[in-house]
Amino acid sequence: MTSSVVSLYWFSSAFYSLWVKYVVDPTHMKPGEGSLFVRHLSQQTLHIDVWDGDSLLLIGSSAVELKHLCRQGREAVQVSYELDIMSSEVSEDKSTSYTGDLSRGGSVRPVGVHTALKGKLHLRLANVGHPVDPKFLPKSRTLPNALTTSVIKPEKGDMQGSFIGGSLSCIQNTAELHRRSAKASHLRHTNTELASLLHSRQHQTNVDESLLMKNKKLARMAAVRDRLMQTSEGGGDENSAIKTLLSFKHQKAERARDLKIMEAYRSQSKADGIRNMLNQAITTEHVIHPSMGSTEFFEYQLSNPNNSEVTISIRVDCDEISVITDAREWRHFKQLYKLDTPIEEGMFNTEVTRKDPEVFLRPKETVYIPMKYVSYEANHNCSSDSPGLSDLNSAMRSTNAAGLNKTMSTRLHKIHFNALGDNKLIAILALKVEPEPHVIDQTFRFHQPEQSFLKKSIRLPPFQNMIGGLVDRSGYQQLVVKCSDANVICESYKRQTGEPQDVFIKAAVGASPQQKKFFVCIYSDMFMSKPDQIWQFYVHALQRVDVGCVEGQTTRISLILRGTQSSRLVRCFTSHPGQMQVLPNEAFMLAAGAVHELHVGVKPLQSGTKFLYLNVVDLECHQLVRNWLVCVTCSTPVISKTFELQLPADGGKGSNKRISFTNPYSQMKTFILSNNRNDLLQFKETRLEMHPKETRVIGLRFMPALNTGSAEILIFINDNEDKNEETFRVKVNYIAENEED
Repeated sequence: MTSSVVSLYWFSSAFYSLWVKYVVDPTHMKPGEGSLFVRHLSQQTLHIDVWDGDSLLLIGSSAVELKHLCRQGREAVQVSYELDIMSSEVSEDKSTSYTGDLSRGGSVRPVGVHTALKGKLHLRLANVGHPVDPKFLPKSRTLPNALTTSVIKPEKGDMQGSFIGGSLSCIQNTAELHRRSAKASHLRHTNTELASLLHSRQHQTNVDESLLMKNKKLARMAAVRDRLMQTSEGGGDENSAIKTLLSFKHQKAERARDLKIMEAYRSQSKADGIRNMLNQAITTEHVIHPSMGSTEFFEYQLSNPNNSEVTISIRVDCDEISVITDAREWRHFKQLYKLDTPIEEGMFNTEVTRKDPEVFLRPKETVYIPMKYVSYEANHNCSSDSPGLSDLNSAMRSTNAAGLNKTMSTRLHKIHFNALGDNKLIAILALKVEPEPHVIDQTFRFHQPEQSFLKKSIRLPPFQNMIGGLVDRSGYQQLVVKCSDANVICESYKRQTGEPQDVFIKAAVGASPQQKKFFVCIYSDMFMSKPDQIWQFYVHALQRVDVGCVEGQTTRISLILRGTQSSRLVRCFTSHPGQMQVLPNEAFMLAAGAVHELHVGVKPLQSGTKFLYLNVVDLECHQLVRNWLVCVTCSTPVISKTFELQLPADGGKGSNKRISFTNPYSQMKTFILSNNRNDLLQFKETRLEMHPKETRVIGLRFMPALNTGSAEILIFINDNEDKNEETFRVKVNYIAENEED
């Protein structure tokens, strides 16, 4: 058995890199976690979010399969990748076709989201094995077989129902039931409640002694005088004996008071102690290792110890545990776990007036009670917004300490079987839950206006393309969707056979710049035995600003930035510097409680709806102070002239063309030239100083093309304030050289 050190290296350039190391030590793993980790490496995909460290803007995401990290007996493995950094851009086009399936992760995307290539990420993965001393390994490293642990039978033997001694108030565990001796100890040391009670009495005595300070001082002075007199007369030994006797009487009185308190406490808690001792005799312990969204099925063998008929109610102390009363669901899990125990139709009484399910037992009858445990509790804590490189490890550690310790902690739940009528306990099942980590198949990240609702639709392929897809008799099919957050609505409707499935997500978004995190489990079976995929969602809340623009023309707006409780050195960053600019564009001091005005200029180069992002970042603390979501609705300008050209697609030196333009004003004007395709067209002069009614020639330089086809280029002629004066449309047809001849 060896431990593994998984190392990940990110190389963003020749000078900057990041190294993240994960130590996988089997000595600190839970039972079964080692095999789960190996299966995770062989089947899952690692998703990496790439952020701009200065602007805290998301550049894109990359994905890499982890199967190459499996050492397969080798001492170490290493692999290098060059990954595409893809960014998701939201548009209003709802006709996006579905992609991917549920058999592999990272293959589906929301409707209305398109991806674009942003760059390359150089990644190196390594897995180095280290030997582990066998004496430090836990006794059990694997989970018990599901066939042997799904049926729970109460233990029967000479220890069943016997009391081994010790305190009645303390609850003994299973390990203590296998020894016959009990060591006597002071009641104050074994009972924390009694110790706190005695401590509080002593504290009250100390408070009362402060009121007798004067009398003590006087008594001490009198004792000193008596001591001097007795010493001079030779009676010191007798006085010492008297003082020793008084001190002994004082201690005896204090012990007597403590014994009275202990006796009163024991008389009050004796009934509870005896009840706990009797409950231990009928308690059976069982341990399960569930993960989020997965259903743990088990059966409890319940017997009627009486010689008369009895109706037993089953009471559970948590919502995650439920009794399976549907025979179809019971049969489904028995087939899944390959159990051959009997099934009884209509065994439970599930009337609306009854809160707990009930079962009727004949004298000495034994039945199997089917139960399941499923939990959707997950870690919803988000680390700091888009952490930088230096803050990545600290953010990961703080997130684990805050959320994972709570969700992965061991819990104990009890199931009581009570006989109706006399309310007598028949049996108790103590269910110990030791959660295991769940696997995330895909991560979605959305930016949404603050104080609004995120509404998204994720389309999946038809059921016949899914592994294990079920179709009912009517020819309809439906996915089952569950969310870890009760405040998020997840729905999936029935569809006819052969039609794609849609998963609808609706989540409320808080104030900017908060984040919301939740998980969604997708099931293809109606009984939700195991999720086919688990999706992770991040929703970033931003303040929305709607801007109406004309293509090729700058539209200016103002944003109000309010200072925080302390002064900060901040700077503004935009997601599309070529289409949105901010003044001031340098770092400035944001005074505490002050109000600053930001001047934003938006110049889109394509008609339609587009979302731009603006971040205000604290440069000293590297924190996100404020962010905006700028929703740009761009319309096409009025076309003044249209030109059509034919250019050779030979990849040569390019082509030069000229078009004329006349100043329509009776005064001197300055015009600025721009276009929406800088990759295809460049100007000889981008600034024209023209006299009244003057006509000038605009020189056009078309870049060489390698492929045939056509392209449409818009030429914008704007004034000094970047307002559009005229727009020319140039349609360029790239043809082969032989066709031109």
